[in-house]
Amino acid sequence: MENQNPVYLEKLDRLNKTIEKGTADRVPVLPIMETWAAFYGGANLEDAYVKNPNTLFNAYKKINETIYLDGILENGNLIPLKMMSNFGEGIYTLTDKGFVTKGSEGATMDPSEYPELVKNPLAFFANVIAPRKYPILKEDPEKNLDRLRKAFGDFMEFLQFNGQVDSRIENELGLPVLAKGVGFLTPDMILDFLRDFVGVSLDLRRHPEEFLAACDAIFEPALEMTLGSYPVADKRGVVFSPLHLPTFLKPKDFEKFYFPFMYKFVEEVAVKRGYRIFFFMENDWTPYLSILQGLPDADIIGLFEGGDLKHIKASIGNKFCIWGGMPLSLLRLGTEQECIDKAKECLDLYAPGGNYVFSTDMNLLSLEDAKPENLKAVCQYVHENGKY
Repeated sequence: MENQNPVYLEKLDRLNKTIEKGTADRVPVLPIMETWAAFYGGANLEDAYVKNPNTLFNAYKKINETIYLDGILENGNLIPLKMMSNFGEGIYTLTDKGFVTKGSEGATMDPSEYPELVKNPLAFFANVIAPRKYPILKEDPEKNLDRLRKAFGDFMEFLQFNGQVDSRIENELGLPVLAKGVGFLTPDMILDFLRDFVGVSLDLRRHPEEFLAACDAIFEPALEMTLGSYPVADKRGVVFSPLHLPTFLKPKDFEKFYFPFMYKFVEEVAVKRGYRIFFFMENDWTPYLSILQGLPDADIIGLFEGGDLKHIKASIGNKFCIWGGMPLSLLRLGTEQECIDKAKECLDLYAPGGNYVFSTDMNLLSLEDAKPENLKAVCQYVHENGKY
């Protein structure tokens, strides 16, 4: 049943008009906050993310009662902890500070193995990388089938947990939850899961053709993962895609090793299938703006951590819906008035002509990342003063 909550429909319409590079009735307000939300709500993290969906919902209920929002990107419960616990080390774990990684750091693939990866990506990940990253799979192989069955059940429980929370946030609080699926660009997958930063940096010089062939070989399996996470495109959500590698590349290397796969991702996901894409664009993308003009026309969101956002909007606002502008550093350390002054500057510089969502420039994780009174003040200011 479609959500008929009038508050939800109003806020979703505001976001949709802006995502489509238009002008809504006012500037949407959507700070990016993951575990900050649970901390602000006073929730025990294990209860909020593993044991009781009501705990996580109640944290957002408290936020909704005190801080103006036009929606959230996602509810912060991103790691299927129970599922991952079936595989021992090399996993995320949950502490009172939030999610942290444990074990199996660094490269998990040698560059000599690129041909094997290219020949059969799925077999390579299953038979080589998984046992290497999770040694328990080779230490006790007779139990692997039972372990995988248990992991699948735990993952389905994780999806049901999040689905229950998201449904209540949307239906009861009237807040759109935008991230319905996730998509990884293949150069980032090689960086994050196989070769690490040092390895990729060396490969672009020593094994450039093998790197490109691998990115191409794993594109279809990665696309299937994206579509599986969000089977039907609609106007209620976005495909979330964090971009990690680009800003460590020279523009000419970005154009050769990354942009072709970014282009193909946009073409396959947004142009051909009608999804909206949310690119979390880490660091400063200013050196790549002219290259980004070559992207296909589609509903693409860019949250920009660095750079002159006014210049970015002027340069690629025809390609991207622009998000960001509110510095995490100021929310953490500034006074309430300093934060309001910055919010006013965001409206003055970025809001004219529409196509702008007021957001934080980075993700809020710990409660120390933003003073609650500062976040409350800027969200309320933009909501009241961001009318068109």
